[in-house]
Amino acid sequence: MEPGKMISSTSKWVSRLLAVCGFGLFAWMLWYSSANASSYFESGRTAVVLLTGGAAVVLLLLLFAATRYLGRGVFLAAVLSIAIGARLIWIFTVDTQPVSDFLDMHSGALSAASGDFSFGTNDYFTRWGYQIGFALYEAFIITLFGTDPIVLKVFNVLFQAGTAILVYLSTARAFSETGGRAAALLYAVYVPNIMMCSVLTNQHISVFFFFLGVYIIIRRGLAGKWDWLAVGLCFGFAHLMRPLGGFFLVGLVAYIVLFKLLPSIRERKWGALAARTAGAIAVYLLVQQLASFALVQTGVTASPLSNQEPYWKFMIGLNPDTNGGWSYDDTVYVLQFPQGEERNRAELELLKQRLTDKRQIGELFLSKARSMWGAEDSAAMWSIQDQIRPELQKRLIQIERIQYVLLAQFALIAAGVMAYRGASVEASMFMLLLLGYAALHIVIEMQTRYRIDIFPCVFILQSFGATVLLNSFKRWRKTQVKFRPSGLERGL
Repeated sequence: MEPGKMISSTSKWVSRLLAVCGFGLFAWMLWYSSANASSYFESGRTAVVLLTGGAAVVLLLLLFAATRYLGRGVFLAAVLSIAIGARLIWIFTVDTQPVSDFLDMHSGALSAASGDFSFGTNDYFTRWGYQIGFALYEAFIITLFGTDPIVLKVFNVLFQAGTAILVYLSTARAFSETGGRAAALLYAVYVPNIMMCSVLTNQHISVFFFFLGVYIIIRRGLAGKWDWLAVGLCFGFAHLMRPLGGFFLVGLVAYIVLFKLLPSIRERKWGALAARTAGAIAVYLLVQQLASFALVQTGVTASPLSNQEPYWKFMIGLNPDTNGGWSYDDTVYVLQFPQGEERNRAELELLKQRLTDKRQIGELFLSKARSMWGAEDSAAMWSIQDQIRPELQKRLIQIERIQYVLLAQFALIAAGVMAYRGASVEASMFMLLLLGYAALHIVIEMQTRYRIDIFPCVFILQSFGATVLLNSFKRWRKTQVKFRPSGLERGL
């Protein structure tokens, strides 16, 4: 299917339903992020409105100039220069030290790089065995380039630059060349992305490979001879870095069923498509099994690379005292039980207790949704809080808030137009992933930094809103030129 071609017959209503749900999510984002943003400016909402409006004008002018005067290659070179340059400046001027989970993974990587793989049996990695994959990735980089964390941060920059290209390509496929440029430009200058490059998180590499897999899916709908293999490998490797593979696989299956199989159910080709989808899933599972087998056989870990506490994320996510965020008290409580069935039973019991008060659960869901999609990003906390630079942190949060409100505005316009006109199957894929991710974080642990895992979808979808506004401006401009009086009519 060509970019921008509308969904036909049986799947068209699904596309519009997704757009309507997306409209609700973006309206929610805009309302609560605007309220949150106003608390960071002395003049409140007035400042937010003026600054967001100014930012929109600047972006549209840049986009107009980029589409009019820059070829594709020149534009991509410019965007990459901006993206890489800003991030390199950040990581070389802000010395972010690893803390929390990032410290555990980095410490394990240092041990592995020195030949000591016993880190896989310590308390952290026996609880969260799926983090071993990222620790070994870091160990590989350390072995090649040395122990200075700046090298790992440079790789963060490169993976984010690669994601910017994927955002451009995916948006151009889903909407248009102009949309691709709008998405890539905003992704390149989005402040939380830049700040998180100095944090040794597994999100940069996983986001790149997950969205590389998604791009392969939408490019030809798994019609390519080896697309299924490439998607399975991308999702499989990304999951070894960050355990979101199951979510993306569900998104893949939903997309194929709703937008590929249903429209062609009476055609013979649906069987081949179903087989390729099953093949992608099989490759993904094979990657997990081979990695687990290799690490168990070499003694790095005693158990497969899986979640040994399946109820933990849900138990934490339903804690009203922490608004679904990490809880010190819950951690202390569960650690008194030995790991395995006894601890899992304790976590499940606490989870069931929290589900008994239906009213409280409803209020918690609303509160979590407000925080997840309306509160300021925690990138500043992770990257510079320990450096005692409050003024810089405040300015960066202010910029992030304006950028976020701007994204929500453009995305709201995009969803409204998509709900009215329909949308391409490629655009619907990104809406499907975003809505699924939002629903998932209603019930599991919530942190605003988790937005980075799915935010390429927001950049892609909002680009259509920016394009709609730009096209409206172009039509208005043509109208003004058409009806402009001649020199004689002006009395010259």
